[in-house]
Amino acid sequence: MIVNDRRGLNVGVALVALGLYFLLQRSFHFRGPGPVLLLIGTILLAIAALRDFRGPLVPACVLLGLGTGFLLRDPLENWMPGWATLLLGLGSGFLLASGLDHAAGRERRPTPFVPGVVLVAIALVTAVSANLRLPESLYDVLWRFWPFVLVAGGLILVMQAARGRRKAG
Repeated sequence: MIVNDRRGLNVGVALVALGLYFLLQRSFHFRGPGPVLLLIGTILLAIAALRDFRGPLVPACVLLGLGTGFLLRDPLENWMPGWATLLLGLGSGFLLASGLDHAAGRERRPTPFVPGVVLVAIALVTAVSANLRLPESLYDVLWRFWPFVLVAGGLILVMQAARGRRKAG
């Protein structure tokens, strides 16, 4: 009987989410893929919450973030391109999943934190570069020195790996 109660609860949550979606759609005139992604993400998040966040948490958060990105694409168009808004939403979804995992005391491998940070950083750098005008001489300096940054980063990683190998050996 406990299994039937759990199924009824899941179906009930799904029906409530569907009903709220259609009510909000009437009131706010949602358009495009954003509302559908938000609806599916909300249903998956509710299912994950009912299972103590052991269910489809990452897909739920990714769909919520992507749906938000689609809804914010037009309002944020003056600050960043549409694709960057989608990356911002997607990265935020990964960060939400990572935060919920952390709050539940769970460690997921691989962690959604890293792709979340990378996607949000790309979106923010795009927004800053679209709105910040730098002098051309600075571009010339950066163009000349960016390979040195790669070399320095590679050397740091090699030294850390060698140091870790010495401690382990």
